[in-house]
Amino acid sequence: MKVDLRDKLKEDKMRKELPRNHRADFEQLLQKELHQKTNRSFTFLKIAASVLLLLGLSFTGYQLFNSGASQGVEFPNDKSTNKINSLGDLSPDLKKVEAYYLTQINYQLAKITITNENRELLEVYLSQLSDLQKEYNNLNTQLNSNEISEKTINALIENLQLRLQLLRQLKKKLEIIDNYKREEDETKQV
Repeated sequence: MKVDLRDKLKEDKMRKELPRNHRADFEQLLQKELHQKTNRSFTFLKIAASVLLLLGLSFTGYQLFNSGASQGVEFPNDKSTNKINSLGDLSPDLKKVEAYYLTQINYQLAKITITNENRELLEVYLSQLSDLQKEYNNLNTQLNSNEISEKTINALIENLQLRLQLLRQLKKKLEIIDNYKREEDETKQV
């Protein structure tokens, strides 16, 4: 038994009105569907999540405090365990002084160009700079082993000043060598 869809659609077009209680029935079904109470209770999951959260936080706190005590965490107020690596660890003013000298030293070193003519002179000055750096490191260790003294701090600053002065002398000597070389080249050309 075959039904022709065209005939079926024509019959439906003839029938344009919906039944009178269609709207009321639809609203009832919709209300019934939307307002069904869910019998699922998530209280058990909420309690379980709270317990897991508390256990996780307490375990993390225990690990944090226990590892800090067993590994000997350094506290800033404890002077016996503080290690001083540079002048900057003592005060902000000394940090500025140290930063100034180290910046100047590095700047002077960066400006030096190495050639075959000045290689020997550079090696002499760089060995002196190396000795001064070793002395600076020794003074830092002395600052850590003994109580902080003005004498040691002044020696550290003087060391930085000597290194900078040494580099400036090297720069002047290199300029003299370069000028002498240029004059020699000019006389050869004439």
